[in-house]
Amino acid sequence: MSKLIKYFLTLTAFYLAMRAIISLFFYDQFPIAFLASEFSQDQMDEYRARVLIPAFFLTFIYFTGRYLSGKSPTSTIWPLHVTSISLLLTHIVGFVTFLPFSQDTTIIFLVILCISFVTRRAHNERKNQIF
Repeated sequence: MSKLIKYFLTLTAFYLAMRAIISLFFYDQFPIAFLASEFSQDQMDEYRARVLIPAFFLTFIYFTGRYLSGKSPTSTIWPLHVTSISLLLTHIVGFVTFLPFSQDTTIIFLVILCISFVTRRAHNERKNQIF
């Protein structure tokens, strides 16, 4: 049974890795509609397809890898930190490839950056309390 679980999770991680790469570089194949702030419909579709969805896939791949290696998160804050780092990474790729440097994108980036630092710090404090 454990071999079946490992096989399934490996297959899932491979699928999500392909989806993350496709979403990062071939975003026009996944039309997703969502309106927010000053983004136009097209800009928001592109933002979600090239930043948010790949961040989800990268987070899922990370935790699948942690499970397959037999490791568990060292604190309850760790999943939040991994999610924020994945989002930060895809946001940086987005800036390099397509995101305009507008007020909205810069604010979103700074918020994600702050969340990453705060969650890392909270994780370190929580980890020290556990051990």
